[in-house]
Amino acid sequence: MTKLAFEQESRNWVRRSCNVLVHVLFTLKGVRQVSQAQLRVLNISENGLMATSHRHDIPDHFFISIGDRQYHIGCAVVHRENGVLHVRFIREQPTVFINVFASLADPFALLEEIRPALYGLEGLA
Repeated sequence: MTKLAFEQESRNWVRRSCNVLVHVLFTLKGVRQVSQAQLRVLNISENGLMATSHRHDIPDHFFISIGDRQYHIGCAVVHRENGVLHVRFIREQPTVFINVFASLADPFALLEEIRPALYGLEGLA
């Protein structure tokens, strides 16, 4: 998955500032244990995001979980610097969803169940 993220080196999308919390899911100890953490997303584009977390054991590959595990985004960390994760999405995300994501005033909006149509995810979530 990291290879896919590195293949998209050039930035084709504008980063939008935000302050939104999301859940991340990843495995520990091989695949025997699934763990969950939160990321605070600082900026986002269709191809990736920049975020921070209090957890330092987030691996290089994980899934962002939107809503009540309604929509998942495969991710690969491409750089870590002073507690900040620079992340690429495995698959480009819809512009409508990214615009709504970046415009959220409530940082907790994506931690609970969402209505997919309000987030541009109709038919995807």
